[in-house]
Amino acid sequence: MDIVGPLGKASEIKKYDLVCVVGGGVGTASAYPIARAFKEAGSRVISIVGAKTANMLILEEEMDRVSDELHISTDDGTKGQKGFVSDVLKKLIEKGYGFNVVYAIGPTVMMRAVAETTRPFNIKTIVSLNPIMVDGMGMCGACRVTVGGSTRFACVDGPEFDAHQVDFGELLKRQMAYTSEEKMALQQMLERRCTCDK
Repeated sequence: MDIVGPLGKASEIKKYDLVCVVGGGVGTASAYPIARAFKEAGSRVISIVGAKTANMLILEEEMDRVSDELHISTDDGTKGQKGFVSDVLKKLIEKGYGFNVVYAIGPTVMMRAVAETTRPFNIKTIVSLNPIMVDGMGMCGACRVTVGGSTRFACVDGPEFDAHQVDFGELLKRQMAYTSEEKMALQQMLERRCTCDK
């Protein structure tokens, strides 16, 4: 019955010569307004959108409208380049795309791969983290992440952080903390759905 927000800090949007916005899976829903804002600020925007398979891609047309170039990748090769968004990003960098900043939003493993792709080229890279959140006000500590060796709370200090400073190993472990409970909840939901369908 109650709604609170927005929480955390706003994206830092300004005009750059060349920005890359990377959206993986449902992360594309968050990448879209960022790409649009950079375009409206006068930046040249190169977007990369990826998913496991073509029918899981979202917001293609919307991303295309706010991008100077849109590149697509699918894990299985059913659309665009076969492979990962980080593979596409690496090819663009190697072709000479001089990105001022890369924004990446999606699964944690994808964001880590993007960070490792840009690190050798010293390209400023921002990731939007999505750890487990409970209260959204920094009081519970569930969304804590280590950035640059310091504890940060994604709900109030983020969700965007310097990708090269994020401890992705710790973040991945924390995200798996409730795996067994999540599986149990999914199973119960499926059982209830089967009962309701009869």
